[in-house]
Amino acid sequence: MTAPTECPLCHGDGGAVLFRNAFLRVIDAQEADYPAFTRVILNRHAQEMTDLNQAERSGLMSAVYLVEALQRRHFQPDKINLAQLGNMVPHVHWHIIARFADDKHFPNPIWGMPREAADAPDGSHETARRNAHIRQLLPAYHQDITQSFTALFDEVAGTVPEQTRFEQTLQRITDG
Repeated sequence: MTAPTECPLCHGDGGAVLFRNAFLRVIDAQEADYPAFTRVILNRHAQEMTDLNQAERSGLMSAVYLVEALQRRHFQPDKINLAQLGNMVPHVHWHIIARFADDKHFPNPIWGMPREAADAPDGSHETARRNAHIRQLLPAYHQDITQSFTALFDEVAGTVPEQTRFEQTLQRITDG
């Protein structure tokens, strides 16, 4: 197990912070080929999801689902990938990645080899145009993350919101 003194997520933000409280932070991963790539990071050091208590697991996953819903609302991706690996950084964190059929790895994971040029859909200009469009949408997406998470979490106590509040927020996002 990586000691917290050596853990990069214990000593750094892991990206541009969109929301932070005592429990977790939501960051823009700042990945050039995946401009909507977002992470939800547990603030305390834990290596596995089973190191968390039930309320923490539920709260963390609700946060992941909230980011997923906001990505769907803002970007209309072909698919959302959720990943919790931790092989390189054994600190509980989730990757939420909006995927598009023309991205350079689709349908494979973004950490693998990119598609061969012959296998890629003809339209690298379209991909560049889409990524530029997503970058234009990022400020509204980031603002929505900040507002949604701030409304849900009690900044002072840093407690995990009631599940009903998450569900109501998800319903508002998916209906809106």
